[in-house]
Parts: sequence; C-alpha cells; structure tokens
Amino acid sequence: MRFRSGTITVSLAAVFAVLWLMWPSTINPVYWDEPEAPAMTGPLAPNTALGSAQFYDLGTGGTAHSVTLGENGEIYSGNASGKIIRIESPGMTPTVIAELDDLPISGLAWIGSSTLGATTSDGLFAVNVISGDATRVSVGVPGYPFGFANDLAITRQGEIYFTDSSVLHDEGTPDGDHVLDMLENRPHGALYVWDPRTHQTRLAADRLYYPNGIALASDGLSIYVSETFRYRILRHWIDGPRRGETEVFAGNLPGLPDGLATDNSGHLFVALPAGRSSALRTIRTRPWLARIVSRLPAWARPDGGSARPFIAVLDEQNAEIIASFHDPENRLCHVSNMVLTEDQDLWFGSSDCSYIAWLPQAAVQAGLQAPGTTGFVAGD
Repeated sequence: MRFRSGTITVSLAAVFAVLWLMWPSTINPVYWDEPEAPAMTGPLAPNTALGSAQFYDLGTGGTAHSVTLGENGEIYSGNASGKIIRIESPGMTPTVIAELDDLPISGLAWIGSSTLGATTSDGLFAVNVISGDATRVSVGVPGYPFGFANDLAITRQGEIYFTDSSVLHDEGTPDGDHVLDMLENRPHGALYVWDPRTHQTRLAADRLYYPNGIALASDGLSIYVSETFRYRILRHWIDGPRRGETEVFAGNLPGLPDGLATDNSGHLFVALPAGRSSALRTIRTRPWLARIVSRLPAWARPDGGSARPFIAVLDEQNAEIIASFHDPENRLCHVSNMVLTEDQDLWFGSSDCSYIAWLPQAAVQAGLQAPGTTGFVAGD
C-alpha cells in the first residue's frame, strides 16, 4: 500500500513537472554571449573609500531611491509609497511635502527654484515644493506607452530627459518583472524628452536595454544613460552637430549600472548595486533555460549578480575607470540615485533600504586620488 501511494505521488509530480515545462513562457529570450567581466583590480580593487560615509535612516516607505538637494542644503527624497520628503538638515525629522501616485518615486531633479521634476513608473510630474501640488506633465507619446518611467535629468535649456526602462512593466505587473527583461535580453526601453516651451514629449531614442540612471555631461552637450542589463553607459548627444545621435560611451562594466552623476571636474560617478553573475551569463547563452527560469516564482529567479554595491568613477574624456569607492563594512544596500554638490560632496540613496548617505568632499577627493591605481578603459 505504501509502495502504491509512493508511486502515485511520484507520477503526479512527474505529470506536474511535464506540464510546467510545457507551459508557455511569457518571454521570448535571445542568445547573448556577454564578455568576461573585468577583474576587480587596479582602480576597481576593494578599498575603504566609503568608510567615512554617514548614513541617515529616513524610516519612510522602505526605500530612499531618489535624492537631491535644495539651495540651502535641504535634502529631498522620494520613497516607495509615492511620497516626497524633505529634511532641513541631516538628522532632523523628515517632512512629507507631496504625495504622488502611491507608486515608487524613482527620480528627482530641479526644474526651477521651487519645482521638482519627479518620475514614477507611469509618468513625469512637476512638484511645487512650497504648496505640495503635483502635476503630471507627461504620460508618454502616442504608440509608446510607458512601461517603467525611471530617472530624469534636466538640461541647461530646461528640457527634461527621462528613461523608460522597459515596456514589459506596467502598473498591473508584479514586482520582479525587471528580471524578466533581464532574462529576455531584448531592447524594450526608451529615452524621452519633455520640452517646457511646447509642453510636449517626444521620443529621443528607443530599442535600449533597460535604460536606467541618467546624468547631464559636464559640458552640457550630451547626457549619459546606464543600460543596466548590458553593463554599459550610453551617450546621447543633445546639442551640437551630433544632436540626436546615441553611442556607447563605456561598455563591459564590472557590475549592473544604476544611478549616474557628474561633477565639475570631468568625472562620471556610476552606482553599481550588484556585480556580475556567472549564472546569468550561462542562462543568457541558453534561451531555453531562460524560458524555464522565467516560469519560477519571482523570489526564485536570479536577481542579476552579487549584492556588494560600490561606486565607480569614469573620466568623461575617454571613459577610463579611474577610481572606485567601496564600503569595507558592507553597510550598503542597492545604491541608486546620486547627486554631487558644487563642493563635490556625494549624496546617494537606495532602492531597497530607507537610508540616504553622505560622503564629504574630502573623502571624495581622497578616493579620486588614491595612490597605486592605474585607470583602464571599459570595453564593448
């Protein structure tokens, strides 16, 4: 009787496994044999550059993904529940100044002296930080509905460029669908620009591989866009004879690039919340395996790489990696948006923890000038 019961159980499990394997996948993955990740040596070698960073727990909504600073040093951040908060100075109690869609706020940047640009997954907003009024200024363009509007950057002419990471996302999809985009390995993202003179949105570039962080170049002629699941940074020209062109600025980075920031000295800071994953590389060379993995519950899918965040610094002139900032105590969560002050203080947030962090100018300079490092150019 026990033998028969065991046989029935095994048979049912086998039938279930066959049906599960035959169940149609929601993705159509393609082959990609990604290059070997660069070695974590030289300017990428682990160090103590973030050891003096000060962390401030906001305790609101679980994350502090986006961060920017006011004219008088106030700290602004957006959280996972659609609230924009302000802290008058580090250590003070946060104040909620506006509430948007009840969706995570992914990007913040100043449009005017009292107006913040903010992005949630389904739109671009203008937020008056005095009254708290929020106006949705863009929901996309005809034929290109937003999947997951992400980060934004403001040009010197007042245009707002922002990324839409993937049309595989929408308001009704569960968390973790960014992993499906990563497994499918197709260009589902786009770059948009909103013109304040015409109040119109236009598509600046499409067929991008999960465009995420964005930053204005120091010379104002181009913007940088991180393609997270392609481990590279794009440059999109917004002025001059090459206006409208897009090219790879830096490829084969040592991890998944997210937030970007530039300073006044020709440096591009790149947040890398996770390193490269050999398992993901294997999956990407086997589309059939990617289909199987896509059927797993969200919690069981690979998330991209080892969770040991760090920040890399590239020379804007030649895309050479010249330095990196690591935390010897591994206090960092998923490092996301960053902002540099005119004095070169570095502030950054996290998309899965409720802190913002501050690295003072002296520590930033020390990290950039650390002895014994030799820069190298990231490959394609």
